[in-house]
Amino acid sequence: MLQYLINVTDNTFVPVIMIALLSAVMVKSNYSHCKRYITVGFLLGFVAALIYAILKRTTGIAIREFYDLGVIIPWLVIAFPLLICLLVKSCHNRFSQALLIVLSGLAIGLLSAQFVPNLLLYPFEFDVGMESIFNHDYLSKWVGYGFALVVTLLIGLFAYRMCLRLADKFVVLITALAITILTLANGINFIQILIVRRFIAPQKWMMELVIFVLAHVNLFIFAFMAIALCLTAVLYFKANTTSLVGSNPAQVRKLKAKLRQDRRTSLWMIATVAITAYTVTRARYIFEKGVELTPAEPVTPDANGLIVIPLEKVNDGNLHRYGYKATDGTLVRFIVIKKSENAYGVGFDACDICGASGYYQRGNQVVCILCDVVMNIATIGFSGGCNPVPLKYEIIDGNMVIRPANLEAEKSRFK
Repeated sequence: MLQYLINVTDNTFVPVIMIALLSAVMVKSNYSHCKRYITVGFLLGFVAALIYAILKRTTGIAIREFYDLGVIIPWLVIAFPLLICLLVKSCHNRFSQALLIVLSGLAIGLLSAQFVPNLLLYPFEFDVGMESIFNHDYLSKWVGYGFALVVTLLIGLFAYRMCLRLADKFVVLITALAITILTLANGINFIQILIVRRFIAPQKWMMELVIFVLAHVNLFIFAFMAIALCLTAVLYFKANTTSLVGSNPAQVRKLKAKLRQDRRTSLWMIATVAITAYTVTRARYIFEKGVELTPAEPVTPDANGLIVIPLEKVNDGNLHRYGYKATDGTLVRFIVIKKSENAYGVGFDACDICGASGYYQRGNQVVCILCDVVMNIATIGFSGGCNPVPLKYEIIDGNMVIRPANLEAEKSRFK
C-alpha cells in the first residue's frame, strides 16, 4: 500500500496544483470559452498519455525518456511567454489575454501528458510476482493508489476554489512563482535525460545538480506545499477579517455563508497537505527504512588472471552482488541476475545518474536504492535510464568470466 501511496503522491501533487492555478487564472480572466480551453488542453494531454501507455504496454517502441522530452521541451519553450502574459494580464490587453488563455491551455495539456501515463500504468504492476489477484497485498495496493489519487485531486480542487476567492494580482503572483519552480524542475529533468541518453557530455556542475535533486526527492513537492499553504493562510485570514457589510440581511447571510465555506476550504486544504507531507516523509521512511545493500561477495582473479563465477551460483533468478578489490584498494561492486534461459544481466552496482548507491531486490523486482526506480530486468546489461552501467562478461565452460581490467576501468565510480 505504501509503495503506491508514495508513488501516486510523488507523481500527481505538483502537476495537480499547477493545473489548479492555471485553471483559476483562466477563469478569473473572464475570457470567453476559457473553460473550453481548459477541457480541451487536459483531454489532449490525456490522449497523448493514453497512447504512450498503450504503446508501453503492448510494444517495445515506447521509451519514457523520449516521451518526456516531447513534453518538457514544449514546456520550456512556452514557460517564458506564459510568464510574460501573466505579468501583463493586469494591463487588460486583449491580445495578451487571448495568448494567455491559449498558452495556459497548452500548459495544462503538457502537465496532464506528463503525469497521467504513470497513473494509467501503475495498476498493471500490482499483480507482479503474484499467482492470483485475490489476496490482501493486491487489494492494499489499490487502496494506496486510490487514496493518494483522491487526496491529490481534492488538493487541486481546494487550490482552485481558493484562487477564485482571492485577489487577482495575488493569484497571478503565486501562479508565476509556481511556473518558475516547475520550469526549474523540468530543466533539471531535461539535463538528466540528455546525460542518460548521452546526447551531451556531462559537466561536473550538471552531475552535482542532478544528484542533489535525486538526493532530495521532496524538494519540489515541499515548494508546492508552501505555495498551497500560502494560499490557505491568505484565504483564512481574509475570511476572518472581512467585515459583514450588506445592504440587507439576506446579503449579510450570503456573505457569512461564503466566509464560512472559505474557512472550511482552508482547513480541508491544511488537512490534505498534512496527509501529503506525512506520505512523502514518514511513510516514505517506513517503506524504505529496511532497504540496505546486502554485503558484496568478494571475488579475486584466478591463476589465469580472470574472475570466474560458476553459473550454478547465479541461476536462481535472484540478484547477486559481488565485490572486487581494485589495485588502489577501491571495492568495485557489480551485480548478476539471470534474465532468461540463456541470458544474464550483468552490470556495475552503480548508474550514470544515481552513482554508486546500488540496487536491491524487492520481491522479484530490481530497484535503485536512491531513486526507487524499478528496473526492467530484461534491460539490465544495457545502458540508459537508471540501468546499471553494463559490464562485459563471457560464458566459458559453464562459468561466467569477467576480466579485471573492465572492473579497474570503472573503479572511480566507487570512490
